[in-house]
Amino acid sequence: MKNRLYALILFCSVLMFAQNVNAQTRYHDMIFDSVTVTTVTYSDTFHLLMDVYQPFGDSLCRRPVVVLAHGGSFIQGDRTNDNAVITLCQNFAKRGYVTVSIDYRLGAAISMALDSSYAENEVLQAIGDGKAAVRYLRKDAYTTNTFKIDTNLVFCGGNSAGGVLFMHYIYITNVNQTSPALQTIINNNGGLEGNSGNPGYSSEVNAVLSLAGGLNDPNFIVAGDKPIAHFQGDADNVVPYVCALAEQGAINVRLCGLGSLNANYNTFGLTHVSKVYPGAGHVPWQSNVAEMTEVDSMSANFLDTITAWPTQVYCTGPTAVQNITLDELISVYPNPAMSQVTVSFPSLEPYTKVQLVDGLGRVVTEKQVSNLRTTFDRNGIAGGVYFIKAIKKDASSVIRKVIFE
Repeated sequence: MKNRLYALILFCSVLMFAQNVNAQTRYHDMIFDSVTVTTVTYSDTFHLLMDVYQPFGDSLCRRPVVVLAHGGSFIQGDRTNDNAVITLCQNFAKRGYVTVSIDYRLGAAISMALDSSYAENEVLQAIGDGKAAVRYLRKDAYTTNTFKIDTNLVFCGGNSAGGVLFMHYIYITNVNQTSPALQTIINNNGGLEGNSGNPGYSSEVNAVLSLAGGLNDPNFIVAGDKPIAHFQGDADNVVPYVCALAEQGAINVRLCGLGSLNANYNTFGLTHVSKVYPGAGHVPWQSNVAEMTEVDSMSANFLDTITAWPTQVYCTGPTAVQNITLDELISVYPNPAMSQVTVSFPSLEPYTKVQLVDGLGRVVTEKQVSNLRTTFDRNGIAGGVYFIKAIKKDASSVIRKVIFE
């Protein structure tokens, strides 16, 4: 009797586990345990980089992509240091997306404050960079197909300045929507598509995720515009919740946040999710784990809800992703390097430490592997050939060559 009871309990447990696994849905749930990160140059014109996150072990042939931009008031920050963007990239990749964090051209703080036309020019240049990034991904899909994206499922978004960038990207669809002054700036920067490279490919996107983003003019929103998920604190005065000058009045350029835009979303029938954080200032999710989790899950639910996912087709053969080992996915960039080099790991397992070794085999620097990325500063060492040595728990190692110029 006791044995039969144990067997029944075991059977029920296995059944519940199987139901839980089957209940997990790609693009909605985090079905992958780890991701890989690859850094590439997407604009040869301006030497701009993007980090491409992919679910490790995925063998799907065509996957949706989300392109994200960091915050920093268009004067600082990069693709590697915005916690909200990195969290979204990692979590969406674990859901089965390809995700991208981009660098874009930055301006000078003093000039941004003193000259409104300079500030507008900087934002419009960054928009052009974002379009070049999307074109690069489509170019890849139609040529080498390194990242296996579905060119029909391209989404964009960003945090703070990154949200401002991609909201203007998606809602300025005709140069005649803008003032004569902005039209001049747009035309001087290569038109709406910009001049950052990868011509001949579409920059079309399906929807935008805006984390404390805004628009210069609510009238940029018209009937038939693309869906948006918009998150903002109602006490935000960096990207003003209600139309005002940006950066607490320090920048003489108007920005309009969710408080001014939500009515337009409703008036023109845009598919949208609007989430207001009462009493919160700018990007509250940066320091609040619960709010970041909410933004992430609501964003995933939003894209999952608005998208009719195609039939999943898996690649087979020697080039399939599942045949690539963890060791092969360790990347070192930039290479050649000038002042520092970063080692990107696909997983924290099974690596324990990583060394920078000179041409004679001497260890220059050693660090423990505690993050998916480890950076070595040059610290005055001579130029030449060096080696990155990733040491594993079984004492074996993986070696990559790097050149300091």
